[in-house]
Amino acid sequence: MAKSLIRNTLGNRTFGFAVPADGATAKTFAENNLDGKFVVYEVESTSGNEVVADLWDVTVTGKSAASKAKTTFQFYADYSKDEDEIRTALLNKTFNGVKFEEVFVINMQHVTIA
Repeated sequence: MAKSLIRNTLGNRTFGFAVPADGATAKTFAENNLDGKFVVYEVESTSGNEVVADLWDVTVTGKSAASKAKTTFQFYADYSKDEDEIRTALLNKTFNGVKFEEVFVINMQHVTIA
């Protein structure tokens, strides 16, 4: 089944939701039903390992030295990655409008999925 993600921006807030449709159908839906700006992302292909047993549940906070702004988010990382690799991968990237000039790994917990 086709699936598309719609990112809808209203003012300074952005909302994301998935629709069970291909890109063209999702675009038509958005044009006819949504206010503000929107972007439609369509899944073209998938790859990866469906049987992942071990992961890291990671929570990071990034801080911009210039603006002193901070943001925190959580994600699952490959179990083969260590804290330094994750910190290096996020350094100087921008998330939620904050350039991660300093990266703090707040939590890194082993998770097993059966």
